[in-house]
Amino acid sequence: MKKYLGKLLVISVISLLFLYAYYPKHPDGGEKEHVESILKASLPDLEGHVQPLSQWQGKVVVVNFWASWCPPCRMEMPGFIDLQQKYGKDGLVFVGVAIDSPDKVADFSHKIGVNYPILVDESSSLLNLAGLPYTAVFDKKGKLVASHDGAWPESDLDDIVSKLL
Repeated sequence: MKKYLGKLLVISVISLLFLYAYYPKHPDGGEKEHVESILKASLPDLEGHVQPLSQWQGKVVVVNFWASWCPPCRMEMPGFIDLQQKYGKDGLVFVGVAIDSPDKVADFSHKIGVNYPILVDESSSLLNLAGLPYTAVFDKKGKLVASHDGAWPESDLDDIVSKLL
């Protein structure tokens, strides 16, 4: 029995090390500079026109990576729509970056009434994400203020953006 548990422990440790080394990570912590480079990128919108994210410089920018097939993404988007409506006139802009096909993104966005720009990064070239959704908040100077893996409750995000406006 001890021999079996010992082998199981060794296999578990090796597996964890492998996952840590090779599993793609979310771009937080040591990769802050990489996340801040998001605002230097340009991506196509739903009509295929390339849009530089720098066009929103001087505003509080919330960039949300999502997909139409992602249940947590779909769950959080009505809250983003509400916050854009509430604070858009005060200098807040949400930018959705869809990791999905443009047709599916357009259908879903129109269906739920997205009121902020949607860009498409079908091949997920901008960030190496381990999962969706992923959201990053930038202040008016383009500095990364907060980021979040998974669905972000509207009230929590409201607390952050309201202080930046």
